[in-house]
Formats: sequence, C-alpha cells, structure tokens
Amino acid sequence: MHCAGRVMSFSRQIVMAMILSILLASPAAFAAQNAERTGVVDFGKIMQQMPETKQAETTLQATVTPLQKEFERLKVDFEKAVAAYKQQAASMTKTARDQKEKELNLKGQAVQKYQQDKFGRGGLVEKKEQELIAPIRQKALVAVQTIAQKEGFTLVIDKSVLVYGSAEQDLTFKVMNQLNIK
Repeated sequence: MHCAGRVMSFSRQIVMAMILSILLASPAAFAAQNAERTGVVDFGKIMQQMPETKQAETTLQATVTPLQKEFERLKVDFEKAVAAYKQQAASMTKTARDQKEKELNLKGQAVQKYQQDKFGRGGLVEKKEQELIAPIRQKALVAVQTIAQKEGFTLVIDKSVLVYGSAEQDLTFKVMNQLNIK
C-alpha cells in the first residue's frame, strides 16, 4: 500500500513536470509564430498638423465668438439689474422687493441656462466641435491603419500612453507623409 502511494506521487510529479514544461515552452513557440509588432503614433501631433484641423478651429471660433458676445451681454445686463436693485431695495415695498428678486432670480437662471446650453457639456459648441473634428479624426485613423498594415504592425498605440518604446516603432512621420503633412 505504501509502495502504491509512492508510485502515485511519482506519477503526479511526472505529469506536473510535463504540464509545466509545456506551459513554459508554449509562449516561446507562439511568440515565434505570431511575431506581433507594436507601433506608436503621436495622434495629437498628427491632428494638430492637419490643415483641416486649422480650418475647423477657425470655423469653430466663428461660431463661438457671437455666442460669447451674447453671453457677456446677458451677464452684464444681469449684473446691472442686480446693482440697480441693491440701490433701490431700501426704498421699495416688501411686495415690490419680492417681485424684483423673483425677476432677478429668473434673469440669473436664464444667463446660466444660456451658458449651459451653448458652452456646457453637450452644448452647442461641443456638438459643433464634434461635428467638425469627427471627419478629420477618421481621416487620420484611416492613415494610421494604412501605414500600420503596410509596415506589418498589428497594434498601434498613442504616444501619450507610452511608457517606453524605441524610435523605430514611431509611425508618426510616416502617417504625416501619408496625409501630405510637412
């Protein structure tokens, strides 16, 4: 009985050693078969250098300027109304003060709503920016994909998240050449 236990223990050790050797040898074999190459691009630099981006920024600024002027006008009007109220508040009746405070509150909320609708998250300016930038970003992504496939890269990451990489993996200038950016 004791001998059977030894045989089982020994056979378990042999099986474990075989499994371990297969596991250790497999990654090397897979790596040799699937030699994956990782490339790097400075996507921000590419986007910034594209002439379409400069044109989009000009168009966006043309949209923002009148909205900003209107916001400033609304804000100044509100601040003037508050200052006028503060000067007149002492001579007003309680009912008149309450009415004026209610008007000022509504005017202040209107200014905040305008700011949120135009400049806030999901506002007009953000939507316009996405509308202008989306096709430019898509064009840059297609260029990155074209160069990556041509050069045999299976993965391309942005330089901003790179911790370490060699210069030979940097595809930024090849992509810029593909987009005719000097």
